[in-house]
Amino acid sequence: MAEVTPFRGIRYHEAIALDKVVAPPYDVIPAARAAELRERDPHNAVHLDLPVAPGEAAHEAAYATAAAAFERWQAGGVLVREAAPSLYLVDQTYRGPDGHERTRRGFIARLRLADFAERVVLPHERTHAGPKIDRLRLYRATHADLSPIFLLVPDDDGGVGDALAAGAGAAAAGAREARDGDGNLHRIVRLAGPEVERVVALLRELPLYIADGHHRYETALAYRDERRAAGDRSADTLMVYLCSMSDPGLTVFPTHRLVRGVVVPPLAELLARLQPLFEVAGEPAQGLEACRGLLDGLGERADPDRVFGLYLAREDVCVAVKARVPEAKQRLVACGFSPDAAGLSVTVLHELVLREALGMDPGEAEQHIDYTTNVPDALAALAGGRYQLGAFLNATLVSQVRALADRGETMPQKSTYFYPKLLTGLVFDALGD
Repeated sequence: MAEVTPFRGIRYHEAIALDKVVAPPYDVIPAARAAELRERDPHNAVHLDLPVAPGEAAHEAAYATAAAAFERWQAGGVLVREAAPSLYLVDQTYRGPDGHERTRRGFIARLRLADFAERVVLPHERTHAGPKIDRLRLYRATHADLSPIFLLVPDDDGGVGDALAAGAGAAAAGAREARDGDGNLHRIVRLAGPEVERVVALLRELPLYIADGHHRYETALAYRDERRAAGDRSADTLMVYLCSMSDPGLTVFPTHRLVRGVVVPPLAELLARLQPLFEVAGEPAQGLEACRGLLDGLGERADPDRVFGLYLAREDVCVAVKARVPEAKQRLVACGFSPDAAGLSVTVLHELVLREALGMDPGEAEQHIDYTTNVPDALAALAGGRYQLGAFLNATLVSQVRALADRGETMPQKSTYFYPKLLTGLVFDALGD
């Protein structure tokens, strides 16, 4: 099903310290961090992958400058193209938001793009329009993949993982390392030989699931179609990072919601509106510190699929609420959701709380919701007065992502948070070469 191949990656010269030149993904870099990375090194990947700084108006000259830098760095030896097609094994040793240390293993390869209707690559989230426009402009200017998207592989028998382990042992001497801003260690090594062929052969039998990068996959399809219309098929591939769903280091964390521009009633009235389909789990907490304690224990209060926390900024109060089963599920199924989708916290939140209890049109979520993965940062933002409501969720499970994608359904935007993010700058791919 999936056509995954090795490719001649373009990487920073071995004399260059990766710590100085790698960057987080473009869509999670705030303005201050972007400025710091630009100052850190004139060859930092942010100069290529984020040509328009956060908060600046997009302009074509910025994308042209990024494209010129990409070509200049290659001509000057800063970036070096691999002599032979390869896969790139990436081990990420990290400490997650839950405080536990793990190592996640995956690899970077080329994937032949397939329309979603072909059921080769399966999405699980809906997307916003804005990020696609920016990435399309960058494609047009550079004709290159500057960062990979994150795909999951249903490696149920462990065959892909075994092949990667064998390849890692053979190639360990050539590893390069970098640390991200959270101190997580990213280790990359080039793979070649029979293990590469084995991995490629195994993936032909499997569907792939988008974990992170829905916007970029859709943009890659749009750019492919643009180039095909001009008689050029060089944009038919996409650089991807693939990780086994069975990898012990794979974790999903929640993405919380900060809601603005919505009238939120006092707590007592809100609970009365919710009462037919929800019950309160424990006692409300008053004040930011008490709320943080309540939210830290959210996963222990009830089934993670059905409980979440609500912080009402005006009253500085937080409460955990639990959806009543089967009432809430029956309501969502009657509205057209599958039983799998009806069991998700994000569906319960967006449909039964934000839409039914607060009257927010789900189609206008982009206008009213900001997203965060960090509880302390979320509470600080809520204390600042811009937001009226904070909604804190438990994580969506990988098995739920797979089940929904298999049914052809999608979740609301930012339903999953796969951590750690992939660094930009470990390897680049010039399309068609």
